[in-house]
Amino acid sequence: MLTKRALGWGALSTVAASLWLPSLVQRSADADERLRDRERKPFAGRRHISPMGSGNRSGTDWHNAATLLDINEMIRLAGPDGTVHILAGPDPYPIAEPIAISRGGVSGKPVKVMGVDSAGAPAKARIIGTRTSPYPTTREDFAAMNKGSDVFRLWAGADHLHFSFLEFQNIGNGAFLVQANLAGLTLEDIIAANVTRFFERDPDKMCTVTDLKIRRVSVDGFSKSAIRLDQNTSNVVIEDVRADSMRQDFDNFAEGVDLSGNVHDVIFRRCVMRNSQQTLGPDDFWNGDGFTTELGTHNILFEDCVASGNTDAGFDLKSNNLTLLRCRSDGNTANFKLWGKKKVVMQECVSENPIQHGGTQRPVHLTAPWGANVLVKNCRFTDQNRGVTVYHTDANDAVKPPVGSTITVTGSRVSSTGKLSFVDLNSKVLIEGVEQPFDGR
Repeated sequence: MLTKRALGWGALSTVAASLWLPSLVQRSADADERLRDRERKPFAGRRHISPMGSGNRSGTDWHNAATLLDINEMIRLAGPDGTVHILAGPDPYPIAEPIAISRGGVSGKPVKVMGVDSAGAPAKARIIGTRTSPYPTTREDFAAMNKGSDVFRLWAGADHLHFSFLEFQNIGNGAFLVQANLAGLTLEDIIAANVTRFFERDPDKMCTVTDLKIRRVSVDGFSKSAIRLDQNTSNVVIEDVRADSMRQDFDNFAEGVDLSGNVHDVIFRRCVMRNSQQTLGPDDFWNGDGFTTELGTHNILFEDCVASGNTDAGFDLKSNNLTLLRCRSDGNTANFKLWGKKKVVMQECVSENPIQHGGTQRPVHLTAPWGANVLVKNCRFTDQNRGVTVYHTDANDAVKPPVGSTITVTGSRVSSTGKLSFVDLNSKVLIEGVEQPFDGR
C-alpha cells in the first residue's frame, strides 16, 4: 500500500500534475477557440470583392477576394445584416455583360454592398462599361455608337439590398435594372457618368419596387433618364439627387426623372434635373424634360427641387394629389407644366426666365393643359422676355365641348415683361379672386 510517506511529496506532485495537466491544456485550447470565435464573429457576415480576385476567391478576406461576377454568391454568403465590400483602388471593374442578382437580406436586416478602401473605409469602387465616350454629337455617330450594357440586373429574391459608394462610367440602360417585384432597395452615395439610364425598370417584366430609397446620387450625362419608375412602385424617397443630361441628344428623348404606371407615395427632396435636350426642326415640338410624371401616378411631393435648361418642361407632371413646395424652375421652355385635375398645389415656388429653345412651343412660366386644376400659393414669377406668358391654359379641343383648365393664384408676385395670362376655351385664370379676360385661340 502506498502512503504519502512512501510516495513522498515530490512523487505525489508528479502524479497530481499528470492528472490535471491534460485538463489545463484542454481549458487553454477552449479559451483560445473562444478567443478566435470572438475575433471571427464580427467578420462572419463580411465578404470581399476585388477587380481580379485572389487566393481561393471565397471572399472571406482580401487575400481570398472574389470577383464582381461572384457578387450574387457573396450576397448569399454574407446573409442578412451582412456586408459585401468592393475594393476601391486604382484598378476599375470593367464590365461588358450584365450581372444578375437574386439574393438579398430580410426586412430590417439588409445586405450592404459598398465600396471601401483596403482599410475598410468607405471609398467609391469604379465600374466601367463600354458605352461610347465622349457621347456623339451627330445623328450619324449616334447611330454607330456602342450603346453599352446595363450592370446589375435585380431579379426575384434581390430584396433588402443597400448599395453605396460606387461609381459607374460608360453604362448602357441601367446601372441598376429592375426585372422583378422587389422590396427594400436603397442606393446611396453613388456617382455615374455617361449612361443611357442610371436606374431603370424592365417594361416587359414585373418591376414594382416597394420601399425604395435613393440618396446622394449624381449623374453627369444621360440620354434617356436618370431614374425611371413604373407599375405599382410606392413608398419612395429620393433625396439629394443631381442629374445633368449634358444635352445628350438623339435618343428620343431625355427626361431626368420619369414616373409612370400607378407609381404613388413618392417624395423628392433637394433634387436637381438639368439640360434634357431634343433637337428637331423648327416646325416640330421639342421634348426633353426635367421631372415627369404620367397619368395614373399620384401622391407625389416635390420639396426644394430644381429644374433648368430643358427644351420642354422643367416639371411636366400629370399626377393628381401633387404638391410642389419651394421648388425652382428656370430656363426651360415651360417652367411648370401641370396636368392634374385633383389637389394640385404649387406653394412658395419660383419660376425664372423661361426661354424658347426651339420648335413650336412658346415660353411659359406655368401652363395648365387639358382640364388641369392648379392652385398657386405664394409663388414668384420673374423674367425679361416679352414673348413669355405667366399663367397659361390649354383646352383639350379634341373633345366636344372642349375641356378647359383652371389656375387659381393667391399671394403670388409677378415681375414680367410678357403677357400675364392666356385664358383658353372653357378655362379660367383667377388671381386673388379676379377672373382674367378670355383670350380664345
